[in-house]
Parts: sequence; C-alpha cells; structure tokens
Amino acid sequence: MQKDPKNQTVSGKILQEPVLYVCATPIGNLSDTSFRLLEALKSADLIIAEDTRSVRNIFSRYDIKKPAGSVISYQDYAGPAKTQNIVEKIKNTGISCLVSESGMPAIQDPGYKIIRSCIENGIKVSVVPGPNAAISALVLSGLPTDSFLFIGFLPKTAAKRKEKLLELAYLSYTMIFYESPLRIAGLLEEMAGVFGNRQACLAREITKIYEEVIRSNLDKLSAMIANGKILKGEIVLIVEGYKKGPVKDFESSDIIKEFARLSAANIDRKDIFKIIQSKYDIDRQTLYNITTGKSRKP
Repeated sequence: MQKDPKNQTVSGKILQEPVLYVCATPIGNLSDTSFRLLEALKSADLIIAEDTRSVRNIFSRYDIKKPAGSVISYQDYAGPAKTQNIVEKIKNTGISCLVSESGMPAIQDPGYKIIRSCIENGIKVSVVPGPNAAISALVLSGLPTDSFLFIGFLPKTAAKRKEKLLELAYLSYTMIFYESPLRIAGLLEEMAGVFGNRQACLAREITKIYEEVIRSNLDKLSAMIANGKILKGEIVLIVEGYKKGPVKDFESSDIIKEFARLSAANIDRKDIFKIIQSKYDIDRQTLYNITTGKSRKP
C-alpha cells in the first residue's frame, strides 16, 4: 500500500503521520498525573504498557475509555519478533503511547528497545515528561546534584556486583541505585566494605502515603536494617561520590588499615591493590612491602 509521506491510509481511514509518545506516569500518587499525559492517553489509538494494570488504574481514576485491543503489554523478556510486531503496529497507527509500570519508560525498563527500533524505522518519537523515582530521590537526599551517575539495579551475582562496585569506588559522582527490600541489607554491607563509610540516603514509597527518606551513612543504614528495620516497596539508594584525589601524605598505618578493611570485605588482593593505588599516591612495590611488613614508608 502506497503511503503519503505525511498521512497514511489504514482500512480506508486517514491517519496522521505515526508518532510514539514516551509517557511518564506517576510513581505512586495518581494525583501527579499531568494534563498532557491525560491528553496523550485519550488521543492514543495504541498504548503499549509494561503493566496494563497500572495504566488502567489511571483510566479508572480519570474516566478514560479505550476500545478493546488498543492497550497491549510489553515486558523485558519479549524477544525481537515481539518488538518488531509492536513497531509495525506503531507504523500503522496515528498516535501511540509507551508507558512504564511507573515513572519514565526506558529507565530500567524494557521500553528502550521499542524506542530504539522506532528511531531506526524513521518513526517520530516525542516525550511527555513527568515523574521519575531516581531524580526524585536524588533531590530528597541532600547530596550533591551537580554531577550524578545513575546505575540502577546492580548485577545479582556476588562476583559481578563486587566487580561493578570496584569500578565505581573512586568516581566523584553522586550515585543512584535501585534495589529490592530483600537485597538491600547485603548491598549496604558490600558498599560499606568497598566504598568506606560514605553518606547515603535510602528512599522508598516516594509520593505514596508511607513515603520514607532516611539520610545517614552506609554503616548506620546497614546496622539499622540488621537490627530489624522492615522496608517495603522498591528502594532508591543515593550514595555520595568519592571526594578526594590521590593522597600524598600518609603513614604506613593508613595503608595497613585500608588493606585490612578491604580484606575484611573479601576483596581479592589484586583488586585491593588497585583500590589503594587509586586512593593513595603509592607505587605497587612500596604498597606490597607495606602490606607484607617488609618495609615501612618513612
């Protein structure tokens, strides 16, 4: 079927040039729904949702009626064939909306695959901005916001998680992590072992009735949970970045303490040496001599 560059015909109906709106939805409080989001959802011929139940909650709250088949689901495990099928639907539709379970699609969300594919297929992509848990937690934390790094969920396996933390250990950016209540205790302990006792903020249930923001340091947050603090809901953890460059004035005892701290975190000697050399202005041979007791820095 031949298509006009600006309009297309589908079953005899003239449609505008296809456009995909990437729509941010509330992260908890439905009152955060914007007028523009409501307009987009009402106008959309096709809505692609990570969780159709979440978007139907918005429909119910704001009395939006959509015909059967206009709302389809898309999860992270969907393969290339499913993605391509959805992109074909978008091509043959006037206005399409992409919504996450909550917040901005594509942030720790499978929607980026659809966005990328639409761009590759020459489909116009626009955004309806709105709530985002990571940025909300960052500004609530009180930690520096001029330079920050979004990490999201860390790897689930201990070895890969430790490798990632080591990679982040001496970056100066405020860092944003996502974690589940079941894994947060272990993550805080691991971070304290690799990062040291930095300032941090734990935020959960943002914009909801039981919103909670706890500002402290990694050791105290870890102890609080170990002592029975119960957390529910998805957690955003904000951790301050590394503050200092390589330390030139230090004692051998400083190196020994740092080596002992990292060893207690079950970090390999090779990785410990890399961390210490990032923190202190020390060559590998001197570092080896100090940690083995063969010599002392004058």
